[in-house]
This record gives sequence, structure tokens and C-alpha cells, in this order.
Amino acid sequence: MRGRSNGDLAIDECRRLWRRPPALVLSVAVATAVIVGGSTSALTEGLYPLGETTGVPRLSDEPLPYQVVPERPELLVELGCKFLGRGELPKAIELPTGAVWTPCLWVFGTYRSAFQTYESVGAPGRNTEWANRLDLFANLQLTSTEKCIIGVAPLDENSFTKFSRYSFESNQDKEGWQSELGVYVRTLFCEGDFGSLFPNLDPKGTKLIDYGFSVGRQQITFQEGIMINDFIDAVGLVRNNLHAPGFSNIRITGLYAIDSIDRGTPANRERLSPGRGAGLFGLFTQADTFPATFNVDFMTIQDDDSNTGGDGYWLGLSSTQRGWLPWEGIGEINTTYRINISEADGANTPQISDGILLSAEISWTPHSSDDIVYTNLFWGIDRYTQASREPIVGGPLAALGISFASPSLGNYLSELSSFNTEVVGAAIGYQAFWDNHRRNVVFEIAGVKDTTRNLFDNDGPGTDAAAFTVQFQQAIGQHVQLQLDGFVSYLEGRDNGTGARAEILIQF
Repeated sequence: MRGRSNGDLAIDECRRLWRRPPALVLSVAVATAVIVGGSTSALTEGLYPLGETTGVPRLSDEPLPYQVVPERPELLVELGCKFLGRGELPKAIELPTGAVWTPCLWVFGTYRSAFQTYESVGAPGRNTEWANRLDLFANLQLTSTEKCIIGVAPLDENSFTKFSRYSFESNQDKEGWQSELGVYVRTLFCEGDFGSLFPNLDPKGTKLIDYGFSVGRQQITFQEGIMINDFIDAVGLVRNNLHAPGFSNIRITGLYAIDSIDRGTPANRERLSPGRGAGLFGLFTQADTFPATFNVDFMTIQDDDSNTGGDGYWLGLSSTQRGWLPWEGIGEINTTYRINISEADGANTPQISDGILLSAEISWTPHSSDDIVYTNLFWGIDRYTQASREPIVGGPLAALGISFASPSLGNYLSELSSFNTEVVGAAIGYQAFWDNHRRNVVFEIAGVKDTTRNLFDNDGPGTDAAAFTVQFQQAIGQHVQLQLDGFVSYLEGRDNGTGARAEILIQF
């Protein structure tokens, strides 16, 4: 019989450790977060607020010297000029239109590597893996308003099971090393402003030619991702700084997209078929007043192919109030209320169906601290669906709590399903900060109640679920961040979920 190598024994040891109850790993992560996170202030000032507290000092009557500015983080490549640097500007190029360009090329990126294990969302068996992701960007900066960006992902195809990773145990595919090495263009667009490109047309600055534009593959997110959250091939036109009685600013954006439009959940995802007049059209309006910001967003997808979902319409309404209700002993309260509606033009399909998602986000900051307490409530009527969604990110509920959000790395899923919108639920959490925001921890309790049956009927199949999630983040120097996550979840009629992960993020 062939003898076993040290490598085989090491892998077996990793399997044994990660098969231990993740609740133990979670407990260690929580204890480390609290102890390392500087709970001294919590012990001396009480459990609320948990993070650092600072008083409001009286302004000094004496002049203060110039404060020391931290050394700027350098990018991977800086040609023409330095990012946030000092010194002489490069030689400018004057165009016949009157525009003056000072080209600068910046190359930067983010590398993420995580060791993670989970058993969640009713999936039988445990998944344990070491997953990697690398995002590289090149930014050609021409002016403060004109630039072109290309972004590639050489280690993943932006889809579950399509990451460069080593699987120690899996209920989805084979174990062992999997390479997804390649050149996958995630982002490729140019943006600018007509007024800056053609200043000779308006030398006095009095004409309405300051229209912003963006062309190419770019991330489109509206209603905090509840309506759409995807990288799509689109053309956008925006007019900012419009005024009306009672409004300090109004912004109107028009959008047309023809490709890379992904619809549905991971189980039934389809890409819109281009080339037959199919496309996505959107009109988005944002208006600012003294107490609030209002958004009215409308989208439609026209596609006669029922295999990719068919035609549909989306409407999003929201109102955000910041610090509008000072509450003694609690702090100023911030609120956001949203109504999102999806409507199928015809029969419902897995990619588009009739539904309404109501949500309310309430948060406040305790006095003398930067901590955040939040309560997010939501109610899904019928089955609300997003217009378009990047394959690896969460569904409509992802913006309403970390328990519903996907880390977008490897096969690690969200603690609770972010696609089940036929529920009523809430996410209640507390985020504490230490060390000038270089360290923070989030505690969150979230749950959903199935609305397809009687509210108090626990008989028969259902999708009731609840989870307790902890997330700890620590900055290391200027380029590195450590993140620890852990959760336990109850899933009605399915195996309960547990999981933990440790991630290193490097920005360069």
C-alpha cells in the first residue's frame, strides 16, 4: 500500500478541523472581535454604546498648526500624475473643442482570498473551500469629469462554482483544485460631460449643455440594488443640478441597455437575448429637499422571447430622511422607505413575475459615538423580482441586512435566502467602531415569515427562517483588511444552517 504524504495528512487535518461545529468557530470569532476590538470603553462606559466614545471638545482659542497628513497609498501603476499626489501637473493637451486634457493612467486592483465553510439555505451537506478573486482596473483619467475604465477578473467567471478555489468538501461538485484562470472583462466604459468636452459652445457657461454621459459595460444599481444590480452594456445620459421650488437639486437619468442583462435567481438565471430589438429602458429621477431625498425610478424590459423572461415593468419609489427626529438618549434617527413593484407583461415566468416589496430602514447613532443601530423591516406581496442582477450578488433582500447579502466570493451563500420575497421579515443589528473606524464588528438577528400561508399556521411546508450573524473587520496598514464572519440559522422544514469564514482583502 502506498504511504501517505505530508500534504495528504495536512489536507486531512484541515478537513477534521473544519468539520467541527461551526458554532465553535463562531464563538471564537465573536470573542476575538470583542476582546481585540477594544471593549474597554464598553466596560467603562456601559454596554451602550459598545464602541469608542468621544466627547465634544470646546473649540480652542489658540491657533493650531497644520495637521500631519497621512502618507498617501500608492497605486500599482501611476503614469502622467500621481493619485492624490502633489507636484507639477503633466503637460496638457488642448482639443479643437476647447477642452483641455491632462492624461493620467492609474492601474489598481483588489485581491480577496477566503477560507470558508457553510451548510445553509437547506442545501444538504457541508461545503468547505479556499476561494480567490482578483479584480484589476486601468483608469485613463483625462479630466476631473472625463475618464475611461477597463476592469478584468482573471481568477473567476463571476458565477457560483466558477472561482479559482480548492474544495475540501462539497455537495455541489468535485473536490480538489479548480482553476478559472482567464481574462474576463467585467467593466469597460467611458464617461464624461458634454459641457466639459465642448466648452467653446458655451464660453460664458449659460447654456444647458452640461449633460453627463456614460457608454459601455458598467455597474447599474438603483433602489440600493433592489430594482437592478448588474454589470450591463448600456448607454446612460444624466442631467444634474436642476432646480424647482422647494428642491435644492434634481437629477434625471435615462438608460438604454442591450446586452449582459441577467434575469432570475441562480437556479433559473437567463441572459436577455440581444439582436431582435430587445433591450432595457430606464428613467430615474432623484430630488433633494432640506429634510429628505426622493427617488422615482421606472424600468422596462422588452423581449418577446419567453425563454429569457418576456416583457416586464418595474417601478421604484423611495424617500430618505437623515437626522430628522432627534431623540433624547438615542440620537438622531435616519429612515428610508421604499416601494418596489415588478409587473410581468403576460404570464409570470421564473425571471419576471408580479409582486410588491415594501421596506423600511431605520437607524440611529448613539450620542458620543459613531456606532450604528439599525432595524430593517420588509413585506413581500406576491413574488417581486429584480430587473437584472449580477450572477454572484444577492437578490432583492440583499440590501436589507448582512444575513441576506452574498460575499460574492466562491460558493459561500447568504445566511438567509435573499430571493424569497413572499415573506414578511426584519433584520436588527448593531455596528460598533474602534480605532478611528479601522476596526468594527456587526451583530445581526434576522428572520422571515412565510406569507403564502396563514401567519400563525405552522403546519405544512413553509420557508420560515431566522439567523444570527456576526461580522468582524480589521484594517491592517493602508492596503490590507481582515474579515471574520460566522452565523447560525434556523430553516423550517430543512436542515439548519451554520457557517464561518476568514477573508484577507488586499487593495493595491
